Amino acid sequence: MELSNYLADGGDKELNVIAIAWTEDRYGFASPARLRSFIRSFHKSIRVVHASPRVEKDFAPLVYVPANFAFDGQGRLRLGDGNRMHLDRKQIAFIVDKMK
Repeated sequence: MELSNYLADGGDKELNVIAIAWTEDRYGFASPARLRSFIRSFHKSIRVVHASPRVEKDFAPLVYVPANFAFDGQGRLRLGDGNRMHLDRKQIAFIVDKMK
């Protein structure tokens, strides 16, 4: 929950988080209400994008979920390759500061 804590401590003014619902309907019953509830409990500023062929192509190869990607203000990929990587609060702050 490092990201959640970072956002709660004011990071939501510096960082836009988009969650891709990559596996929501791949493993059992898809529940938009369950997904909304989870996102609200994590942080209210997170936006969800549902997987589509275009999204899958843009983020391929996505190997693990969750995976981290960071884009700068011009939409250029600055971090991430689709592999699982744990980011602690210090790393998140460093990445955001580096992209300013």
